Amino acid sequence: KIVLHVGPTNSGKTYNALKCLENANSGVYCGPLRLLAHEVFDRFNNKGVPCNLVTGEERRVLEGINVPLTSSTIEMVNLQKQVDVAVIDEIQMLSDQQRGWAWTQALLGLQAKEIHICGEPSAVPLVKSICQSINEDIEVREYKRLSTLEICPKSLDGDLKKIKKGDCVVTFSRKSIFSLKHEIEAATGLRCAVAYGSLPPETRSQQAKLFNDPNSGFDVLVASDAIGMGLNLNIKRIVFESVKKYDGIGIRHIPIPQIKQIAGRAGRFGTENTIGEVTAIEDMDLRYVHQAMEAPHKDLE
Repeated sequence: KIVLHVGPTNSGKTYNALKCLENANSGVYCGPLRLLAHEVFDRFNNKGVPCNLVTGEERRVLEGINVPLTSSTIEMVNLQKQVDVAVIDEIQMLSDQQRGWAWTQALLGLQAKEIHICGEPSAVPLVKSICQSINEDIEVREYKRLSTLEICPKSLDGDLKKIKKGDCVVTFSRKSIFSLKHEIEAATGLRCAVAYGSLPPETRSQQAKLFNDPNSGFDVLVASDAIGMGLNLNIKRIVFESVKKYDGIGIRHIPIPQIKQIAGRAGRFGTENTIGEVTAIEDMDLRYVHQAMEAPHKDLE
């Protein structure tokens, strides 16, 4: 049985897939980032559901008890083990030039009675055609966003003093994360937490908790595009510091689906920030954000 959960950010698709995994006798979660593998590992163990962790950097196996679940990065998933339920997160990565092989391998190779796949609507035709090629039926469950998202008509006009409590400022290099943190703290007097992909998971978890806790004194988050995938953060407003990134060859615009995914992190259902806002520091970048948010989705190839 293959179930594809699709919808925008903050629509409950991953929540529902993980519910199926939580109640399984055995199972595995496959995520795109070690941050996400850690988050699922912590979530289950905090609920009293024993879960192991396997990423490229570390392996945590709970001693002395039968552990039915494993949370892993997708490249590290064990395809030899038979399980009842598997969850594959961020299936739109299937078309990624560098890492798409890992999602293809998981979809075709996992030995699970039930596979729950989560991702963007753009992945539906491709996943359906893969399933048809191996005579597998697939059920598509569509989700709508649970909270409101508003794109601001104005940028911050380059003025960091306009950064306010509950903002997440997104930038695309680790160097600029730390320089921005210092600049914002100097301009506003607000303290900044940080989050990026290569941050050690314990540190990242601690920084996320500081930002989420209204009494911690950390009111702003400065983050990389890693926040686009998962991470439960109570963000009121996403502020793009830039919409361009060095991709190993040159400086290019962030792809439209990624802009949508990052923007979608603003506003979180079930928190005081149910209405999310999106803006940019500069006018030119906000124009690109508006174009990206209005663009129809393109099916993956």
